[in-house]
Amino acid sequence: MLIELKGVHKTYDNGQPLHVLKGIDLSIEKGEFVSIMGASGSGKSTLLNILGILDNYDEGEYHLAGKLIKNLTEREGATYRNQMIGFVFQSFNLIGFKTAVENVELPLFYQGVNRHRRHEAAMAYLEKMGLTDWASHYPNEMSGGQKQRVAIARALITHPEIILADEPTGALDSKTSVEVMELLTRLNREDGVTIIVVTHESGVANCADKIVHIKDGLIEKIEDNRQHHSSVFGTTTIMK
Repeated sequence: MLIELKGVHKTYDNGQPLHVLKGIDLSIEKGEFVSIMGASGSGKSTLLNILGILDNYDEGEYHLAGKLIKNLTEREGATYRNQMIGFVFQSFNLIGFKTAVENVELPLFYQGVNRHRRHEAAMAYLEKMGLTDWASHYPNEMSGGQKQRVAIARALITHPEIILADEPTGALDSKTSVEVMELLTRLNREDGVTIIVVTHESGVANCADKIVHIKDGLIEKIEDNRQHHSSVFGTTTIMK
């Protein structure tokens, strides 16, 4: 099992305790495409942050590829993130004063890869995203869909086993949302990347093999969606 959570709790204490996750049990296999659905405040982004080793949890266990992820040092957490996880965010998180290719290169820069090799790799991923002509453009010169594809290329450049996407279509129009979800689906089907998408949009969630419904910090139900997703792009409009 690639990801296994047992009895995971998380409370934030900003003057007044807020019990956000109240005992999460979840298993995700390598190569699965999973969406986590829930209303605002349900705990879905907190869950994603724990999966991405961006936040700690208070009780329970989280195993990633058989390793217990708990009380890691910042360096240990960063090592796991760099080796195994790529992130895609609603707000793209691109650096405004860097070009598309420089943004994609960044994870390799932090890994100490030399300039020529990281530039070559970044250009290859931009080509895969259909963005070769935009390599030298800055984020403010690109559309939302182009920026999200740059962000996906940046997430993929370290060959992660897992892509964690937090509302990846939240800032996009319906047509572009479908294109981004088709791209993530292709990465899952063709390259075997495990994809976990947090969303509140049913059209986005329906692209997944499995839909995890979270409510008030608990998993309400887990829906097997494999019968439906293959035709989702022909039948579902992603509502904004």
